[in-house]
Amino acid sequence: MTHFRTLEAKSVLAQAEMWTDAHPPTLLTPAEVWNIALLSTCNLESYKELAGIRGISDRTIAAQMRSARLKLEAKTNLFAVAEALRRQLIPSFARWEPGLSQAEIISFPRDRAQAQKA
Repeated sequence: MTHFRTLEAKSVLAQAEMWTDAHPPTLLTPAEVWNIALLSTCNLESYKELAGIRGISDRTIAAQMRSARLKLEAKTNLFAVAEALRRQLIPSFARWEPGLSQAEIISFPRDRAQAQKA
């Protein structure tokens, strides 16, 4: 993993951690949200890379992902990511492009109360 990709993944992890503070997970644990958010955004190739970013073992990552897949009724990580995004259980990150301000990088799911008012 390149230095830039590592920094990008750590940034995504930090933002996902802040997101779980503001949006306490209901179905998934915070760790499961962080793993799925990293998988959805950072194009990680293995649990070993994900474990390196999170600072935990790849066996722990595998157990957390197995638990998340069961909760989401998904057979693969790809389907788990898609289902978590569909249900708005994880933050939705847009890729940064030159010229965008920091505020335009992350799009958070709308609060249900706000959605009902709109």
